[in-house]
Amino acid sequence: MWFKNLRIYRLTKQIDLSTETLEAALEGENFRPCSNLDFSRYGWVPPLGKNSELYTHSCGGYIMICARKQEKILPPAAINEMVEEKIIDFETDQARNIYRKERHNIKEDVIHSLLPRALTRSYLIYAYFDPKHNLLIIDAASANKAEEFLDHLRASLGVLPVVPLSCLGDAADTMTRWVKQQAPKGFDLNNECELQNARESKNIIRCKNQELESDEVMSHLKAGKRVTQLAIIWRENIQFVLSDDFSIKRLRFEDIVQEDAQSDYDDDATQFDQDFAIMTLQLNEFIEDLLKEFGGIDTSK
Repeated sequence: MWFKNLRIYRLTKQIDLSTETLEAALEGENFRPCSNLDFSRYGWVPPLGKNSELYTHSCGGYIMICARKQEKILPPAAINEMVEEKIIDFETDQARNIYRKERHNIKEDVIHSLLPRALTRSYLIYAYFDPKHNLLIIDAASANKAEEFLDHLRASLGVLPVVPLSCLGDAADTMTRWVKQQAPKGFDLNNECELQNARESKNIIRCKNQELESDEVMSHLKAGKRVTQLAIIWRENIQFVLSDDFSIKRLRFEDIVQEDAQSDYDDDATQFDQDFAIMTLQLNEFIEDLLKEFGGIDTSK
C-alpha cells in the first residue's frame, strides 16, 4: 500500500467528502470482472481488500479509496498472424486484392473471436483525499493512469473539481538553482537528473550515477539547459524523483519509516491502518516542505 508515485490534485471547490457520500457513490460503481466480450473493466474495490467490505478507509482525517482495472491480454503478434491468414484465404477465394476497410473488418472479427478465450490481468490504483488541505493524491506513475482514475471518480461522484497541483515558483528554475548552488535544509540531491534545452524540447541529457556538481553537468547548465527531473532525498526518510510538472515518481520510504509502522498485532487490517497513518503523516510534512521551497500553491489555475 505504500505509495510509489504521487500525482497531486487540488480541489478548486468544496464538495461533500463524507464517508457516507463516498461509500454510496463508489459502491454504485464497484468493480465487476470482464465479460466474454469486454476489452477491459474499471471499478471501485475496498482498499483493505478481503479484510473489509467498505469502499473507503479513513484514518487521521484522510480517506483512502482504491480502483481496480482488469483488461484482456491480446498479443498483437498473434492477432496479426490470424489476420494475415484470413486475408490470404479471402484473396484466394475472391481472386482479388483486399480493400483497406475489409482488412479492418477482418481484424475486428479476429479480436472479437479471441476475447472470450483471452487471459486477463489486473492492477490496483490507490488514492486518498486530504480534506484539510483540499488535495487528492493518486499513486500513479503516468498522467494517463491518473486521468483515467479521475474520469471514473468524477463519473461516480457526479462532480470532481480538481486541477493538477502547481507551485508559484518555476519548478525547473528551482531545481536548476539547487544543482548549481545547494539544496535547502532537509533536502539532499541524489546522483540523478534530467537536463533539457529550454528552446528545444527534444534536446535532453539524462544523468544517472553522476556527481551533479561535476564539470560535465555544470557545462550543460552554463549552456542554457535546465533541470526538468531531479532525484532528491527528503530528511533521510524519503527518496524520490521530482519532475518539473510537480509529479513525483520512484517514491521510496526508507526502512526506518516503514519500521515505525510495524504493528504488534498479527492482523492485516491493523497493519494497513498503521501503514496508512504513518505514510500520510510523512507525506503531509513532505508536501508542505516541498511547496514552501517552490513558492507555495498557485491557486490562480
